[in-house]
Amino acid sequence: MSIFGKKNNFDKSIWNRDVRDLLNLNRMVSAKELAELCRQTAFMLGAGVPLKGALEVLVERYSGLQLVLDMIMRGESLSRALENAGNFPAFMSNMCRIGELSDNLPQVMAHLADYYEQIQRTKDELGATLMYPAIVAAAMLVTIVVAVTFVLPQYAMIFAASGVALPVFTQWLLDASNAITTGWYWIIPAFVLVLLMPVIIYRHTRGRRVFEYAFLYMPVVSGIYRQVVNLRIVQAMTLLLQSGMSLEASVLAVAQITDNSIVKQDLENIVAGLSEGAIFWSQLAATAYIDPLLISMARVGEESGNMAQSFKYAHIYSTHQFEQMSRRLNKLVEPVITLTLGLFLGIVMLSIILPTFALTDLAI
Repeated sequence: MSIFGKKNNFDKSIWNRDVRDLLNLNRMVSAKELAELCRQTAFMLGAGVPLKGALEVLVERYSGLQLVLDMIMRGESLSRALENAGNFPAFMSNMCRIGELSDNLPQVMAHLADYYEQIQRTKDELGATLMYPAIVAAAMLVTIVVAVTFVLPQYAMIFAASGVALPVFTQWLLDASNAITTGWYWIIPAFVLVLLMPVIIYRHTRGRRVFEYAFLYMPVVSGIYRQVVNLRIVQAMTLLLQSGMSLEASVLAVAQITDNSIVKQDLENIVAGLSEGAIFWSQLAATAYIDPLLISMARVGEESGNMAQSFKYAHIYSTHQFEQMSRRLNKLVEPVITLTLGLFLGIVMLSIILPTFALTDLAI
């Protein structure tokens, strides 16, 4: 049985899970709001203000907090209230559960504030990075639309009048343009369905497991996702170990709050190994997505008998790695977008230039 007790099935209908969320009827709280909320809550809890009193002060400023306060007034824990409110991320409710379990909620809220501030900084940096390529992309798209909608049809008329067939490359693009302009009424719904289908599949157990496996092991994507997984594991383990919880109980707690079933199963296997006397760091080493430095720090902590301190240093390292990864991604996005759109524009330009050469040869 879960050490957190029986999981509440509140608000889990197909309508609520899929249609309502996809239509955004229950708006998720932004990273900026979460950072401010967590920081102010941590400050008040650290100053000795009861949780209920802190939320009463903050309830008018943050969306969705009134429902959380109402549930706490009815005797629910903060983690359960956040989970049932529906517009707070699962990671926040899971970390609050760690704080309640370790009796260290103020520190957890401070960690969450740091985490969401980093997320917001990453978003701001990405927005600034994308400003220039977005302007370039808009100009390129306008050029492509004008070329495909107005220029290519004129070339087609000229070639039809001259009795010469269009080059194959140009004919393909013209056919695609005709299909889009005449069949937009079914292309748009199909495009929306393609976008929504992965989200709907991800919300159901079998489909979710496929995505989870892909996130952990697919090239490129796995590097980013594994960094996030390591950071979250280290964050939770640091808080639990510093609260005095045993290593085995800490790993079990982290397993029960993780949102990836593959990671959860691996952590539960580690707990089973610890109960049989296995070495913790060697079990981590057998898990493909665990950072090598985390394994080294776990080994140092196990041999020195100070696992809490080792995970504290690992937390600092993982946070630094996450920040570095965010900066690298931001720098990579701009050239990728520019090159991709430039390629499409080049294809369109070639489809116009090639017929021009063909007409020139005919005139000669």
